Amino acid sequence: MTFSRTSVRKIIGAVSILCAIIVSFSYYILNIYGKNDNAPDIDYVNGSYVEFIDVGQGDCALLASKGKYCLIDTGNADDFNKIKTELKEKGIRNIDLIIISHYHSDHTGSLQSIVDNFSVSNLMYPPQYPDTNVSNDVLYAKKECIAEDGEFHFAKTGTNIKLGDFTLTVLLENGTLSEENNRSLYIMAKIGERKFFFTGDGEIEEENLLLKQDLILSCDVLKVPHHGGRTSSSNKFLSECKPKYSVISCAENNIYKHPHKETISRLKKIKSNILITKNKGDILFAYNDNELSLITEK
Repeated sequence: MTFSRTSVRKIIGAVSILCAIIVSFSYYILNIYGKNDNAPDIDYVNGSYVEFIDVGQGDCALLASKGKYCLIDTGNADDFNKIKTELKEKGIRNIDLIIISHYHSDHTGSLQSIVDNFSVSNLMYPPQYPDTNVSNDVLYAKKECIAEDGEFHFAKTGTNIKLGDFTLTVLLENGTLSEENNRSLYIMAKIGERKFFFTGDGEIEEENLLLKQDLILSCDVLKVPHHGGRTSSSNKFLSECKPKYSVISCAENNIYKHPHKETISRLKKIKSNILITKNKGDILFAYNDNELSLITEK
């Protein structure tokens, strides 16, 4: 079989276009998933996953399982549009539970807007309200949630919460220390044999209080306390947690210079894989058959 020069040119042109499409598609996939363990298909409606939403210098994590959804913290007020986009792109209209780890605005900032724009079934707060403007925000959200037939709960040590296949356990609610960071809730979320540990902004003083409880703190994924600040994540605390992955939520060029080099050094010492939202963007762990798959935005 022979081809004319015109036919050859057409074939070469078609092949070139096909190659360009393949390259573009590959680039698109990489931009969605970043450098990952793998890029599985995720059932955002019925599947199970944890996403650390990149809200800059704040905290916001989404837990999902079997159509049930929980937010732990809500970033700053300016982060609402980002959070709303993440939720709606996944088809989320109703939130089963919002947990506030402590009363600082980089954790409570978008709470009012979320309660105003989504149906929220349950709110859980630490038991001590601070005497700050944050109190007005969280009290407003509480009032609105109850008005829409939602329920309000104060966190209590030992409380277990079912969310699809997740079990969330409040390991510590602390009212004995005066500094707000050190009144952060510590929450372990377990699914199958995998565990995610949420720590708010707890510092070494509160970590020591937790360690005295003689609990099993080992986890697969640690939300590193206080955005990777040096006053959290003691060697003893990290040696008890032994996380495979450590997620740090912080903004690029933040004024606090988070994460601090001391914390990074401690995490490297325990050979944890460090993931930082300012570098990776959104960080998602998909759960399937007792395995975790890492997916990052960048």
